[in-house]
Amino acid sequence: MTINIKYFPFYVFAVLIMLSISCTNEDEELSIIEDELSPITQRLIDSTDLVSNVFWDTTFTVAPGVEETDIHYLSMKGLSMKMFVFKVDLKEEGVELKAVMPYGSNGFGMQPIPEMVSYVDVPGKKVVGAVNSDFFNMNTGEPRGIVVLDGEVVKNSAMLDSFFGIDKNGKPLIEQADDFGLYEEELLFGLGAGDILVKDYGLAPISNADIHPRTGVGFTDLQEVYFIVVDGRDFDYSNGFGLSEFAEVFKALDVKDATNLDGGGSSTFVTLHSLSDVFHVRNKPSDGSPRPVANGWAILVNEN
Repeated sequence: MTINIKYFPFYVFAVLIMLSISCTNEDEELSIIEDELSPITQRLIDSTDLVSNVFWDTTFTVAPGVEETDIHYLSMKGLSMKMFVFKVDLKEEGVELKAVMPYGSNGFGMQPIPEMVSYVDVPGKKVVGAVNSDFFNMNTGEPRGIVVLDGEVVKNSAMLDSFFGIDKNGKPLIEQADDFGLYEEELLFGLGAGDILVKDYGLAPISNADIHPRTGVGFTDLQEVYFIVVDGRDFDYSNGFGLSEFAEVFKALDVKDATNLDGGGSSTFVTLHSLSDVFHVRNKPSDGSPRPVANGWAILVNEN
C-alpha cells in the first residue's frame, strides 16, 4: 500500500488507535473472574491464602472418571501462577494408574513422558494422561526411590523420604520409604517420592523453603487421586511453589495423604489430545521442552 505523505499524520493516528484497542482486548482476556470458578479453584480460594485473583480457569472431562483443571491466577505475593490438576476417580470402572519406565522396560534410563507413555501396551486400555514421578540420577537414569512394576520389586532401596503406590486391590497409598518393607508384598505399582506434604489430613512438617516448579500427588478417602503440576522459573508466566504452599493446595482438596514428586525441569503434565492420538504437553516445562526422566505415572481407561 502507498501512503500519501500529506495524509501520513492521519495514518499514524489511526495506527495508534488500533494499537490502543488491541491492548484493551488483551487486558480483557486477563480480566479477573468473579464467578463460575471451577470447584478446585473455589476450594483454593476458600481454604488457603494463596490466591489473590483468578485470571482464567477451566475444568473438562478427559475421560469418564478423569478430569483436568487448568488455573491461571495471581498469588498473594503478586506473582503469576499456572497450575494443572488431574482428578482421577479410581472407583470409576476401567480407570487405573500404572507406573511407567522408559521404553516400556523394567530397566533404568531416561525418556520424556510424552514418549514414555507411548510404549504403554495394556490390552483394552489406553493412556489418557500422565505426569513425571521419581527423582533420579541424571547421568544414569537410576531412580532415587523404590520401583515396583506389576507386583515385581525392581528396586527396594531408597534415597528419598517416601513413595506413592497402588496396592493389589487398586487402592492408593503414600508411606515413608523406611517402611517400604511393610508394604512391598501389597504393592502392584510403586515409585519413589520426596517430602510428604500431608499425612492423615494434616500438614506435615516441612523445612525446605526453596521455590521451584512442582509435581505432586495426593489421594482422598474416596479413592480420588490428584496429580498436580505447578510451573515456575518464568516470572511473566508462572513462578513456582515452596513445599509448604504445595502442601496447602493438597490440604484444600481434602486429601488424606500427599507427597512431593520430582519438580524443576522434570515437571511434566501430559493429556491425550481429544481429537487425535497424540499426547499434548499441557504445562510449560522450565527446560523449554519435556525433560527425559526416569519414570512416571500413567492414567489408563477402557479403550471403548
